[in-house]
Amino acid sequence: MRVAAALPICASLLLALPGLAAAPPAPAHIAATTLRADDLRVVTVAYRIGLAARRFCPQPYPLTGLLLHHLPEYDAQGRGMEIARYGLDRGPGVLATVEDSPAARAGLEAGDVLLDVDGKTFPDPKAMAAEPDRKLWRRTVEASEAQLEDALRQGPARLRVLRAGQERLVTLDSTPGCPIRIRLARSKQVNAFADGRYVTLTSAILAFVRNDDELAVVIGHELAHNVLGHKERLEAEDVPEGLLGKIGKNAARIRTTEEEADRFGLKLAWAAGYDVTAAVPYWQRFYAAYGGGLQIFRTHPGLRAREQLVEQAIAELSHERRPAAQGDQSP
Repeated sequence: MRVAAALPICASLLLALPGLAAAPPAPAHIAATTLRADDLRVVTVAYRIGLAARRFCPQPYPLTGLLLHHLPEYDAQGRGMEIARYGLDRGPGVLATVEDSPAARAGLEAGDVLLDVDGKTFPDPKAMAAEPDRKLWRRTVEASEAQLEDALRQGPARLRVLRAGQERLVTLDSTPGCPIRIRLARSKQVNAFADGRYVTLTSAILAFVRNDDELAVVIGHELAHNVLGHKERLEAEDVPEGLLGKIGKNAARIRTTEEEADRFGLKLAWAAGYDVTAAVPYWQRFYAAYGGGLQIFRTHPGLRAREQLVEQAIAELSHERRPAAQGDQSP
């Protein structure tokens, strides 16, 4: 997939202050929560990869098992519903929490709304929703998620949370992992892409994969683009987007990043315990259905080249020791 877009978090205990509802201590084991099952499936696989493959990612990222959503991501009707149900006009909302993740153990639940972090409010969701420039409000959304990440990098972060009309304070910690920022976009296009920071999968490609092993192959490939800095490299090499980026030396440069992402992405998925032999049947089905377009300008390896690359990568991995199963390192 061509290099081209919530955020896992982690928590430890709940605090009660005057005027804020106190929640009971969270049990050691707590189930996942979600507003949409597909989003939970994607963030669960991504979280597992991010946690297990951290030794392969040079820059630690504060993993938490939390996926966020934002008011401007909905159409007008959807915004009204999200405001009425959850108060999503007051801050980023919790779309899903992964089972046994730090966020889940802290007691965060799908439907919660984050009002501030360490006393600092997030960008105004209503102002973002009123912004007609999609790229501009997307940058603002990403800035609100980065605000939370930055707070977690400093240590435990205090969140003021809205749930069912009541506010509470939650103290969150994080555990280091690969920088897995992931989104699931509703689209009929069978696609996945990375933009240097985020990995975006479409609902169509989620329907296309047959199991979580294939899903891990897709996520690992896109995460590899981000970890390896492919977007920045192609920009430094002046590889343009569009038609000119798909011919001659430009196409060869893109193809090199695709091959690197295939190899490293398999390693990331393998580290998390997924069966990476699923890559071969996945690519065979994908090329049978959509491969013609990939071959026009040769920006992606052909099917046989990809099969051989997978075989070589699996042979190399057979000589490595898979990382031991690791739980979160948060308290």
